[in-house]
Amino acid sequence: MNDELERRREECLQLRAMMAEKSITTHAIAKESYGGNDNIVNEDNELAMAYRTQKELNRLLENQLQKTEKDSKKKEVTLKKQVKDLKEENEKQQKIIQQHNSITRNLQLGPEAKIEATMQHEITRLTSENLDLRESNDKNQDQIRKLKKMLKTYAKRLKDGEAAEIAAEMDKDDTKSSEDNVAHVKHRERNYMGMLEYRKEDEQALIKNLIMDLKPRVAVGLLPGLPAYVLFMCVRHTDYVNDDEKVRGLLTNTINGIKKCVKKHHSDVERVTLWLTNTCRLLHTLKQYSGEKAFQADNSPRQNEHGLRNFDLSEYRQVFSDLAVWIYQTMIKQMQESVQQMIVPAVLEHEAIAGLTASKPSGMRGRSSSNANELEEKELSLDSLMKVMNKYSQILAQHAVDPELVKQIFRQLYYFVASGALNNLLLRKDMCNWSKGMQIRYNLSHLEQWLRDNKLGESGALSALTYYPAQLGQENRC
Repeated sequence: MNDELERRREECLQLRAMMAEKSITTHAIAKESYGGNDNIVNEDNELAMAYRTQKELNRLLENQLQKTEKDSKKKEVTLKKQVKDLKEENEKQQKIIQQHNSITRNLQLGPEAKIEATMQHEITRLTSENLDLRESNDKNQDQIRKLKKMLKTYAKRLKDGEAAEIAAEMDKDDTKSSEDNVAHVKHRERNYMGMLEYRKEDEQALIKNLIMDLKPRVAVGLLPGLPAYVLFMCVRHTDYVNDDEKVRGLLTNTINGIKKCVKKHHSDVERVTLWLTNTCRLLHTLKQYSGEKAFQADNSPRQNEHGLRNFDLSEYRQVFSDLAVWIYQTMIKQMQESVQQMIVPAVLEHEAIAGLTASKPSGMRGRSSSNANELEEKELSLDSLMKVMNKYSQILAQHAVDPELVKQIFRQLYYFVASGALNNLLLRKDMCNWSKGMQIRYNLSHLEQWLRDNKLGESGALSALTYYPAQLGQENRC
């Protein structure tokens, strides 16, 4: 194929040379073919037609040449593959022939010679297997040494609080394909300082993007407390450069930004929960890295190295503590407002035991409620109260609220539910009967079971669901 290709190329070059040699002027053509009259040369535009025809012919020859070249390359690849396959097959056949010759020689030899030949064959085979196993063992030993070294490094870094970085590196290593006999690039161990540098003029943009514009659905997909960690990294850099004006402006704008965000979205429990979590996380981080001995008991040496060196932010810690309390009260108030309208229908009026209150007592009000009121009572049932509790529990879990704070939140909510139910129970004479007391007690048992199912049984909320209001109705003492 290559020879044919070269021959075609030589023919094209020869044709072009011949065309160049025979190219003559219009006057020469007229002198030779038209009796020296130049006016009748190219009278019918035959020269242009000849030129276009020659050009098309050259293009056709060039296309044929390119096609022939592509076909020859494909055939060359196919032939190389066939040659490779034939070589492998030839090697296999050579081995089979050698084995057959060896067996034939063994059959022709005497008993001692057969034993010696067999032993020699086994020794050769075992030696080859031994070399393969030794090579594999050496590779495994190298791999074990690398893994031990990596394990020590990761264990050391895990103690220094770099679990997220280690997980990212492990995911990155899993995606790499390792090949034998190839040089690898070794990464030097990096020492992260845990700081984030920013310019003074970018402070407002930082607060806006990190606090005001951060939506809960976006924050759920991030590392819990990430805004607080980013803000503290900025604080660490201002401490590192010893810029007291910059750190004062950053913390003041952070406090004002959180207040503004919570006030603007005070009815959004999820957003308020987001900033309760981040405020508490920032407060705890400021304490942990303050450099005070009381907050360094559980720190690693690496974490102590990251402590603040130039600033004492104890006064700002108190401000953040007051801010967290205010956010907590805002969240509790919003939760109580949403639960308040469900207390009476869910705890006092919900009849989960069918037929228990078929006969109404004498003091009970008559049937005067409309269909709309009955539908509203059905919507505000015990199930709706349980759905709200599940919703709040899910929001608190998504934003990684501290477990002790979660217990306190539900303890306060349950005290609010219990007190609201008791106040309404004492004001309603129609509730003071044995059957209604049984219904109330049954409804309260559902709330108690919800606490146990969500591992909040030891939060102190169970004590809010006192047995005595229900028992009061069962003993007919109202």
